[in-house]
Amino acid sequence: MNRRTARAALACAVAAMALAAAAAGCSSSSQAPPPQTAQLEKTSHGMSVVLTPLGARRIALRTGHATAAPGGEVAVPYDALVYEPAGEPAVYVATGPLTYTRYLVAVTVIAGQNVFLKPGRLPAGATVVTQGAEELLGVQNGVGEET
Repeated sequence: MNRRTARAALACAVAAMALAAAAAGCSSSSQAPPPQTAQLEKTSHGMSVVLTPLGARRIALRTGHATAAPGGEVAVPYDALVYEPAGEPAVYVATGPLTYTRYLVAVTVIAGQNVFLKPGRLPAGATVVTQGAEELLGVQNGVGEET
């Protein structure tokens, strides 16, 4: 291959890469926005995160139950516990269909996979989020409106 042919081939390759890079970065303004997956709503329980079925699937939402413990305490699975940016512990409770409300809780002790909470903040039997609570907290705190 002579120099002239090599330069032409190199110029074509560079032009092709530039075109591919430009096409990858371009987006059409006529594209529909992505479907909404979560939103904040005021409910009878306070500000709640309401998911769409798609949102629940995207975060692989799972739940567990709060159970009664000795001394009036309530136990929740360790995976249900999240922390606010300032450090306050919280759990998300199912308060309606695909609706989850943050409850600030007072932890007395963490023992293995159980978190024991002071009485009065969370009822035994409540359905708590054990997977996806971090994403709900993010929506609640304005980190992202989409899951």
